[in-house]
Amino acid sequence: MLLMTNVDNITCEQVPYLIEELMDSGAKNVHVVPAFTKKGRSEYIFLIDAEERYMETLAEFMALETGTLGVRVIKTEHYPFNYELRKIRLEFRDETDRPLWKGGVSVKIVISREEKPLSARVEYEELKELSVHIRKAGLNLSMHEIKELIEEKALKGIKDFVLTFNEEGTEWENRDFSSISKKIYYDSETKRGFRN
Repeated sequence: MLLMTNVDNITCEQVPYLIEELMDSGAKNVHVVPAFTKKGRSEYIFLIDAEERYMETLAEFMALETGTLGVRVIKTEHYPFNYELRKIRLEFRDETDRPLWKGGVSVKIVISREEKPLSARVEYEELKELSVHIRKAGLNLSMHEIKELIEEKALKGIKDFVLTFNEEGTEWENRDFSSISKKIYYDSETKRGFRN
């Protein structure tokens, strides 16, 4: 279900607090959209995705914190996808093939109902940390470039992986890294996902 309410008496500094508290109180997701209302007044539209059992708690919290006079309840249908959380092991090397950084990042692979991969998304916090390491190692790659490289390789890898999957797994130390480009090498492991 979706709770919707508009609030025109809070500042932008309050929004992160409200989102965090709503999530802690049972919301699955919270979106806040800045908007304008009559007479050019600014407001925030809150869209709160939650199970029905949390609706009253969430609505009362919004009334307490924002003074809203009511909330709209919108009945929605959710079309969930399975996903896999895949750990991609990376190695960055310089032009002389000297290792500059080695480690892993998590990539979420969204799976269709027919068990085919649809998309790949690297986890943001890990990508941000990786980008800092790469810059410190002296490679001139943007976070966007690193993201694109990892996600493209992860999606291709999951397609290959589905065909060649070995349930018993393999130790990292005994595996060769496959080249993505001159400077980046990868390997991976997968954890089967959950329906959200």
